Amino acid sequence: MTDTLQKDEIIIKEVIEAAKVLFQRYGLKKTTMEDIAKFVGKGKSTLYYYFPSKIEIFEAVIENEIRELFESIEIAASKEVTARQKLKVYWLTRLQKLEKMCNLSQVLKEEIMDHAITIFNLKRKHLQEELTLVKGFLIFGIENEEFRPETEEHIDVLCRVIVASLRGFELSNMEVFEIEKDYIRHIDFLIDTFISGIGIKSSSV
Repeated sequence: MTDTLQKDEIIIKEVIEAAKVLFQRYGLKKTTMEDIAKFVGKGKSTLYYYFPSKIEIFEAVIENEIRELFESIEIAASKEVTARQKLKVYWLTRLQKLEKMCNLSQVLKEEIMDHAITIFNLKRKHLQEELTLVKGFLIFGIENEEFRPETEEHIDVLCRVIVASLRGFELSNMEVFEIEKDYIRHIDFLIDTFISGIGIKSSSV
């Protein structure tokens, strides 16, 4: 039973990796189930056993990207000793992932927009996971006396604002707001602004 599960996992992983390459190379519309099966070295019947349609493979590719993103953040953040650095790693990793998306072929970018609802639903599915991740960084900062103590409600709100702000850097929003592609160089300023705000503290009582 274990061997069968491992074999299934290997085949699914191979299909997802093959589909990702082909989608980026030819676009979603032009890539066929037969193309993916040939790339993996399997018959179409094997492919249909695991994925009933090409759209389900597309969803699996996107979900795999999201999963890899969170894993990368968790690994990188675990090596940092301050909450500020953990938040910086979170921002950088997420924004760098976005930058890779911006470098996709134009045809695939357009097709991703065509499936915006599918992608939205997948990101919504993983929203709580991302909120929990950010909340952990904030609580760590409070316990480490980097951040001032806040109520549970305020921490929850702040988590949502941070995640929502970063989602504002996603492809369609970047094009609408004309955000420069080298925004990552402003990461320290952005982190400092979130932590300290932009107000000037008065020295008077």
